[in-house]
Amino acid sequence: MKLVRARLGLVVMITASLLSVTANNALAQEPIAQGNSKQEMKQLNKEARKLGGTAEDTANVLGRDVVFCILAAHTTGVGTAQQLKDKFNSLTDFPFGQFVAAVLLADRIDKPLNEIIAKLLDGMSIGQITKEADVNMGDVRGHFGQFRSELARSQTNPPTKDCFKTP
Repeated sequence: MKLVRARLGLVVMITASLLSVTANNALAQEPIAQGNSKQEMKQLNKEARKLGGTAEDTANVLGRDVVFCILAAHTTGVGTAQQLKDKFNSLTDFPFGQFVAAVLLADRIDKPLNEIIAKLLDGMSIGQITKEADVNMGDVRGHFGQFRSELARSQTNPPTKDCFKTP
């Protein structure tokens, strides 16, 4: 009888340990699943607005061409400075700052810029587009923050080369 109780106790302890380990693993993975929560989306949209404001400020201080040059230098596969400028100029009533955020998002989530702009024109936010693409919003937000810092630095230390002028 004692042997049966001891075995039963051992089985209960092993089961409890396995349940505890399983529960801990599930809890440890929860933040990954919540990487695209509403709070993250709200923070990403806020960062996109701040980026847009800084892009507008930099364009007012140094000119849009400089911002296009900086943007082209910090992205890959989205377009040259001239292509970005032409794309922006082809849009009507599209805020410059939002365009800058769209270009950076296109670079980050590997979606075509035209697709992102179309979704923005349809009323989607940067956060919604990022969530739909199933990309970590914290990473995108960090990318936006880094570029915003780059734009702010360029206002006090402007680039010496104009990428629109031939050498």
